[in-house]
Amino acid sequence: MATKVKVVSTKTIKPSSPTPPHLRNFNFCLLDQLAPPFYVPVVLFYSVPDGKAAPDSASVSGNLKTSLAQVLSLFYPLGGRVKGNACIDCNDEGALYLEAKAHFELSKVLSYTEIAQLQQFLPFSPYKVSTNNEDQVIVGDQANFLTAAASRSASASLTRLLMARRSLLFSMHGLQLPTMALTAKRASSLPS
Repeated sequence: MATKVKVVSTKTIKPSSPTPPHLRNFNFCLLDQLAPPFYVPVVLFYSVPDGKAAPDSASVSGNLKTSLAQVLSLFYPLGGRVKGNACIDCNDEGALYLEAKAHFELSKVLSYTEIAQLQQFLPFSPYKVSTNNEDQVIVGDQANFLTAAASRSASASLTRLLMARRSLLFSMHGLQLPTMALTAKRASSLPS
């Protein structure tokens, strides 16, 4: 693979407000207790509009971290850890956030024909789920900042891996859409 993405920072983002004590345990339904856990990878690409200056990656990253902390407060199970195979301990341990940089253009990434090449944009492998559930984060985000040295253009991708459990998805009423919409809204409202 000719293109390489280099992770420059790793951080655990905690919810912006603590989970109330009466919501500390989120129980799985019977189907989730029987089914093996799996991750759902989502990669979103954003490019800078023609004629606009690329926003500073530090401000974009700061806005994404703030947005993630607010989302973890609203969807409190995402900031917890799986406890056994029966529930999530909503202990506010937080979500994984990685920032990565790459020196190639977005058009090169979009021309990939093999899905395996896109795995470098993920915070961890969606195919290797730990057998020890209590070590797993439920959400992992990776912000990738792509810059082409010659053209001085910039792009970004945001990757979200969500540990999927049916009861978690259904009880949160369309959980993936609000979290991504909030993140996309924050990213698009950055000063240019």
